[in-house]
Amino acid sequence: MPKEWKTPGGTAAAVCLDMLEQPHLLIAGSTGSGKSVLLNTLIYTALYKAPHRLQLVLIDPKRVELIDYKPLPHTITYASEPPDIAAALVGAVDLMEERYKRMQAAHIKQSGEPDIYIIIDEFADLMTTQKRETMPQIIRLAQLGRAANLHLILATQRPTRDIINGQIKVNLDSRIALRCPTAQDSRNIINTKGAETLPRFGFGYYLTPKGCELVRIPMTSPEELAARVEWWTSQARHKSIFERIAARL
Repeated sequence: MPKEWKTPGGTAAAVCLDMLEQPHLLIAGSTGSGKSVLLNTLIYTALYKAPHRLQLVLIDPKRVELIDYKPLPHTITYASEPPDIAAALVGAVDLMEERYKRMQAAHIKQSGEPDIYIIIDEFADLMTTQKRETMPQIIRLAQLGRAANLHLILATQRPTRDIINGQIKVNLDSRIALRCPTAQDSRNIINTKGAETLPRFGFGYYLTPKGCELVRIPMTSPEELAARVEWWTSQARHKSIFERIAARL
């Protein structure tokens, strides 16, 4: 085993680093607007930023967007079937509650434990098929996850008012609007029109509590993604560092 664990060389896009610093993040836009590109680059950037302080819970209703990251030693849970998705979200809430108990015992207000990113692809699918089973857990994670270092990243290709409802907007105040079909869709995401005029690829409006700005969406090539996943997967046999992380979850 090498003395130091290093990821393959590369640079992380500043905009993605900023997104990863947000408590939670919503990514929305029409089909083909680049949501998968952004999700992949966020995961790539997270592996670059702090690979030894990172864990992933991957919710993949379509079964194809996040499956490549299942072998990563950082992945706590990969779920694609309805019962597994509900169980994964309940498990994430349980992890959060355990962290709060440790924070209470230590008399601290912010956890020092590794970041856990709960990434949900096609959030709208859950809202139409498993809302009763999943929405309470998602809202609880959104309300309380920040101090425990649990971060939600939700992606949807249906930026309609019934999907991006009041509860979601209140609890996920950092949002990315990619190209949308209508001005109303743009308003649903970032509270103003504009996303309907974006180019098909490469740009988005990024809303945070600091304001809204037009940003360039970076793309990580499939070859780079595959190389990073393969590298970390090959390290999985050297489990000691991940066992130390898991012991703190």
